[in-house]
Amino acid sequence: MNIENEIIFSLKKIQENTELFAPNIDGELSISQIHCISIIGDNEDANVTKISNELEMTTGAITKMCKKLLSQDLVEKYQETGNKQKIYYKLTESGQRIYKIHKKLHDKIQRDKKSIVEKYTEDEQVIILGFLNDINSLIDNTFKDIEKDDNMY
Repeated sequence: MNIENEIIFSLKKIQENTELFAPNIDGELSISQIHCISIIGDNEDANVTKISNELEMTTGAITKMCKKLLSQDLVEKYQETGNKQKIYYKLTESGQRIYKIHKKLHDKIQRDKKSIVEKYTEDEQVIILGFLNDINSLIDNTFKDIEKDDNMY
């Protein structure tokens, strides 16, 4: 991975960490639900395991989220002929609309971040990347510390 892509990845990680605090307004989709729709839209034969791995969430959380998306008519489930054990998800027309809007927005943000990074020399990008990695480590360690504290009670 080149330095430019590493910086963009770090910016994405910062964004994801701040999105943990984004409010879920009643009647609207949470960021996790939108990302779930995105994973289903990007993958043929998306199942709970595949979605769980991509979103780094438990299969239980994904199952619950998919049930909600089913009830909102954003995804539908299906099974392959001859394999009645595995359940797969695909987007409905409404889910496709959300998927396309999210993809457009995501692509624009990615282009904008790339144009910012390109303003800096490679040496400056190395310094920026070090800084961003330090910030991401700080955030990760903070969450781990909070989880540890919560487990003590």
